[in-house]
Amino acid sequence: MLKMFVAVALGAASFIVQAGPPLICHPYDIGNAKSLPWVEAHDAMRFDGTDSRYDTKRLVQDTLRILDAGVPVLVRMETMRRAALYGANDHGSAASLLAALKERTATSSASALALFDYGYFAETLHQIEWKYKEDLSRGVDGYSYVQRALALQPDSAEMHFAAAIMSRQPARADYAEHLRKARSASSDALLAANIHSHLD
Repeated sequence: MLKMFVAVALGAASFIVQAGPPLICHPYDIGNAKSLPWVEAHDAMRFDGTDSRYDTKRLVQDTLRILDAGVPVLVRMETMRRAALYGANDHGSAASLLAALKERTATSSASALALFDYGYFAETLHQIEWKYKEDLSRGVDGYSYVQRALALQPDSAEMHFAAAIMSRQPARADYAEHLRKARSASSDALLAANIHSHLD
């Protein structure tokens, strides 16, 4: 009886931790990489670690500085997740960041990372509408930009991981293929850990 109770309790805890918009409520493990300021919480269910001392007027320049440094996709994902949460208290800065990311996709030679960044941030903003009370992206399909990024870098397991999260809820036909390709990077321990915590 005790074993059954523990199993049910653990299952319920797992469900609670995994609840909520996936691009917002589940932090990504980026190891020791630098990102936007964050307050680490001992409570695993606390997804919002925004630092009240952070000046959100710096959000655009700080986020672009991190992204322009050529950081890995996982770091980009966590940075934009944090940026969206900071933007909940400063919609002007969030809108300016989205506009800056969009501008980087305006040329025919836009890089895969530029397309990815804009698409991923736009989709993240969709998932935080409940807190923003508005859609800053004006209905942009962020997933389509990530697909364009993958057309340029089809072997990027990290981008496929991001696409898998984006296509899981709401369900899209490409979800299983994205997940398979994300898992193909068997030697990437950090990516494997994130796949386990977000998709298993």
